Amino acid sequence: MIHALIVDDEQLARERLRGMLAPFADVEVVAEADSGADAVIKIEKYEPDLLFLDVRMPGLDGFETLRMVETEPLPLVIFVTAYDQYAVAAFEANAVDYLLKPARQRRLEQALAKAREKLASRQAGAAQLNALLQAVARRTESYLQRLPVRAQNRILILPMEQIALLRIDRGLVRVTTDEGEFRTRYTTFTEMEALLDPQVFLRIHRQVIVNLNHVREITNIDKHSARLTLSGGQQATVSRSHLKELREAIRW
Repeated sequence: MIHALIVDDEQLARERLRGMLAPFADVEVVAEADSGADAVIKIEKYEPDLLFLDVRMPGLDGFETLRMVETEPLPLVIFVTAYDQYAVAAFEANAVDYLLKPARQRRLEQALAKAREKLASRQAGAAQLNALLQAVARRTESYLQRLPVRAQNRILILPMEQIALLRIDRGLVRVTTDEGEFRTRYTTFTEMEALLDPQVFLRIHRQVIVNLNHVREITNIDKHSARLTLSGGQQATVSRSHLKELREAIRW
């Protein structure tokens, strides 16, 4: 039995797809989600084998939703969307399939046939999904404008301008805003730095990146180091190896 989760912000689209799946005796729709954040919670709760995932949704889009999922193994994905500009990236990364709305029964049958083959090896499915995310990251044409973070059992979407500081703690990148600290899905700065605007975000320490727009005060500790005070009162120490970059960035 293939346990499936339908993710789409349009109720009619979810209902239509559920109806199209009804004739397949080996497919059970275990849940539906009407947003990316809702999908993350339900993926981790139900651990489906297969996602029918819309790409364009308010808040978290389809790709951002996948990045936030912490359950293992990751489910296989069939994209069902009205937009075709992501199709090349999906197929290059060997996604299960990509269905354009309105999906046709014959195409759905073909997609499910592919899913059955790939579900024979869940480990291979997880590797394919990771490859998909990497392909999407390589195709990013602009810097991050927002960042999904976790706050207990909720997913928050933070505009990048609200983030004052990013730091690595216990194997995760955590972000600080004036409202508090939140954890991300990233584990290293290497994954993130290419997506951060270098005119705004600067690494000041091996484990700390600051938003220069939140720097309110610079205090010299000695000629080789300094301490920053940020908009929310947080403080961060600039290491010796990064002090020159900071001075150049703010023309200090």
